[in-house]
Amino acid sequence: MDLNRFTAEKLSDHLYRIVDALEVACYLVTGRERACLLDTCTGAGDLRRFVQELTGLPLTVVVSHGHMDHLGGAGRFEKVFMKKADMPIFQVHRSCAFRAEFFSGHLNLSLSPSDFAPVPEEVFEDLPEDTVLDLGGVTVELLSFPGHTPGMVCPLIPEDRILIIGDACDDNVLLFDQYSSTVSEYRDNLKKMKDMSGRYDRILGNHGSYAFTMELIDNVLESCDRILARKDAHLWVHIIGEWMYSANAIGEDELRLDGKPGNVLYSEEKVR
Repeated sequence: MDLNRFTAEKLSDHLYRIVDALEVACYLVTGRERACLLDTCTGAGDLRRFVQELTGLPLTVVVSHGHMDHLGGAGRFEKVFMKKADMPIFQVHRSCAFRAEFFSGHLNLSLSPSDFAPVPEEVFEDLPEDTVLDLGGVTVELLSFPGHTPGMVCPLIPEDRILIIGDACDDNVLLFDQYSSTVSEYRDNLKKMKDMSGRYDRILGNHGSYAFTMELIDNVLESCDRILARKDAHLWVHIIGEWMYSANAIGEDELRLDGKPGNVLYSEEKVR
């Protein structure tokens, strides 16, 4: 496998989706004066060089949260913004050995730590609350959305009516470890995101199909309600090397058997 293989798809006048060799996406927003890279994929391959082929504009780099498939390429850049609340997660996920073992196991590949770029702590700066980046003709609003992790942010591009929701809400929202919120806390924050839906009508993610219908948020809210009422499927499943409960029946592809987008995977202690 060529780990330096990246692909780019132009989604609007302002926005590119970049996908790395391990099929994880990040997004590049370009304005008249500046550009912004939203997430940095896994750290496999030279993402910085690929981005420079797309734009020569001054670049701001933002990581949505502290998991390895979003911060992995951060070490390719001099400065990267991330919420400091996710630094404890970063300390675990920064490891090249950790990433090599995870992706080897889940993608049936033979990867070594040397296949991934190191991520030094000093590249990170705390992302201030309610940051809005003016790139010249297009803005990026970095909305706080604690849940999947405490420092999660979701970029909104109002000019394109696009919300990049990332791992905050997708086919399988993960609420199971010491860093994630309770189901009720997550549901309250997701309801706030839905209340903003007059500002966006496209939802993008970093995995799978990389795009969702507006139905996604309603389905995840409904799953949260059923979990809290103890009326969900409550199925014991093995996902990403961990055992947890699924709110809905899923198949071997880890997608809902009823074909609907949006599910919640959770541990018992998060049901409150």
